[in-house]
Amino acid sequence: VKINHQHIIDIGSMKVFFSLIGMCIVILILSFAIYNQRQTISQYRDNDLKYRYIKMQGQATEENIYRLEKQFKYRDSISIVCKQVNRYERLVKEQVEKMERVRQNSGEMEKLQKEVELLKKSQ
Repeated sequence: VKINHQHIIDIGSMKVFFSLIGMCIVILILSFAIYNQRQTISQYRDNDLKYRYIKMQGQATEENIYRLEKQFKYRDSISIVCKQVNRYERLVKEQVEKMERVRQNSGEMEKLQKEVELLKKSQ
């Protein structure tokens, strides 16, 4: 005994036809929204990098901004700027950590000197 199963989607039915058209329209609208969102996120990422680069430079002259905008037209230049900014931020972070360690060490040194003076006076 051989059993054949056949599934038929009848587009002749108005319900099925309008459902398919509706789903296609929704898919197109969502695809367009996702594309626009990705563009916006990319622009935010570029603007963040530009802000960090200007902060690294310490000044925002018209010439610097023009040069930076020109660099952002090429992907290779963007990666170079990104590496420079990341290196600068890493060095600043290391410098702050070292200054904090020096401050803590000087505080400990003063505390130890006071203890030594107290011991000398008590003897």
